[in-house]
Formats: sequence, structure tokens, C-alpha cells
Amino acid sequence: MAQSIIEVRDLTKTFGDKTVVDQLNMTIEEGQLYGFLGPNGSGKTTAIRMMCGLVPLTSGRGTCLGFDIATQAPKIKPLLGYMTQHFSLYRDLTVRENLQFVCKLYGIKDVAGRVTELVKQFAFDNEGRDNQRVGTMSGGWKQRLALACAMAHRPRILLLDEPTAGVDPKAREAFWDILQDIASTGVSVLVSTHYMDEAMRSNRIAYVLYGRLLVDDAPEKVLAAAPLVAAQVPLQEVFRHPHLAHDPRIVRLSQQGNSIRVVARSHEDIGSWVHDLAQHGLHAGTPVDIDVGLEDVFFYLTLQQQGSITQF
Repeated sequence: MAQSIIEVRDLTKTFGDKTVVDQLNMTIEEGQLYGFLGPNGSGKTTAIRMMCGLVPLTSGRGTCLGFDIATQAPKIKPLLGYMTQHFSLYRDLTVRENLQFVCKLYGIKDVAGRVTELVKQFAFDNEGRDNQRVGTMSGGWKQRLALACAMAHRPRILLLDEPTAGVDPKAREAFWDILQDIASTGVSVLVSTHYMDEAMRSNRIAYVLYGRLLVDDAPEKVLAAAPLVAAQVPLQEVFRHPHLAHDPRIVRLSQQGNSIRVVARSHEDIGSWVHDLAQHGLHAGTPVDIDVGLEDVFFYLTLQQQGSITQF
């Protein structure tokens, strides 16, 4: 069995009268790729930093890598790799020069050897990218370099704050291939993201809203447990009728080409809603069942927390 590398109980952080993280309980195992999701301002980034001793606690307790996160944070920090959302390396230097600089900052003895390893691991040796000035690189390659720098000192935990924001889909996929390779070596990877396809590649996902942890499980189990169904309904005009578009039987509607994607809590709710459309002169085709996605689940959980729909 994998060893627990982070354990926190009743972790809470307040700023004045605002509770940013509210009694968080989590256990993260060695080598897990953990996706943290939630709206901006939900507390997910603060929670990640607290669990690793980077942000002081208001209350609660926990350990990271066997050290107390409240009293032994200086012992934890050298074992972490951290990558921010915004690229912050030197654009006028080459890839290799940036890596050399970071390795020296970490006090790595064999700088040249470690740089060569990183260049190969992150595929900068292809087409001579290791000697390319960083300012001329695409966003995807810049983020790959930032990840390589975060891994320079061989951390045991890697923290990533929305690392692929604004990066094209192909580069995002390649980036997550690398993350999965890193996790397979035993490094625990904690990454915040807004992309549902990325979340599905995590071993586990945590959904944080208003500082509270609402979901903590494998993504496939989250989907399996969701009390939702979805269907594609051939229909175009429903959004011209607000009372139909905001029907309490329907959790979510979205236009997709010549059809409406409908999410509800039961097939009966979808069927009765489609039947009632005819009473308003809207004749929809037969609903076709489709898969519920993570975004649907989190949308539903958000509505619950806001009191917009009843609890299940």
C-alpha cells in the first residue's frame, strides 16, 4: 500500500471574518496525482499551500512528509517543488541557462549533470530547444521549462497552481503526460485546474467551494455516484422562453448545435419537461441519453451550496 505523505484534520484558515478554508480533512498518498478543482476564490490554492506548510494555519493540524505543518514548515520547504500559473523565468536566457541558474540556487553539486538530465527528461534536446531563448518559445514550452525548474532539486511533492491556463490543448495533453510520468516515480503531484479533461487524468480529485471540501475521490467514482442523468434533445428555441430554460426540474441546459444538452436528476424529469414543451408550441425530438460529465457534477454541487436546489 502507498504511504500517506500528507494528512490534515480540521484545517481552517480565516482572514478577518472571512473563512477561506473551512475544517478541511484530507489524506494524500505518495505518488498520487491529485487534482484540485473549484471556482476562483474557492480556497483550493490556499488549501494546497496550507497542507505543505507554506501558509500558516488558523486552526487544525496536519503533517507533510512526516513533519508538523504548523511548527516544522522550514523542514518541509526544501522538499517541495512549486510552479505558479504565470511564467516567471528569464526570457533573455536560453533553456539551458535558466536550468543552470535554478540548479545553482538549489545548491545542486553537479549542475552540468543535472541540467543534462532535465533537458533529456523534458525533451528540450529535440531540435536544439535547450539553446533556444525562452522569450521566443510558445506558452506550452515555457510551462514545460517552469515544470523542469520546479523538479530541478528532485522534490518529493510538486505543487502546481493552474499550470496550463492559456496553453493550447495539444501542449496541455503533453504536459499532463509528463505529470503522470513524474507521479509514477513516487512524487506526489498536487495541481489546481479548471479543465475537466485534466481532472479526469488525476488519480483523485478534490472539489473545494467556499472553503469546504465537497468531493474527495477518484474521478470515475465521482461520476458513478452522481445523482444526475443527461440527454441530448433536438431543439433550438428554448432559450427564448426563460420560464422553460429555468425550470426547477432541470439542473443545467446548454446549446450544442441544433440540440439542447439537458442535465437533470432523473429521466422522468427530462421526459416530463420535454412533454411540457409542446404545451408552449415547442416540439422537441426524442431525447437521447448521453454521459454526465464532471462539470455537470460540480455545477450541481455549486447549486446545492447556493441553495438553488434541494439536497440529495
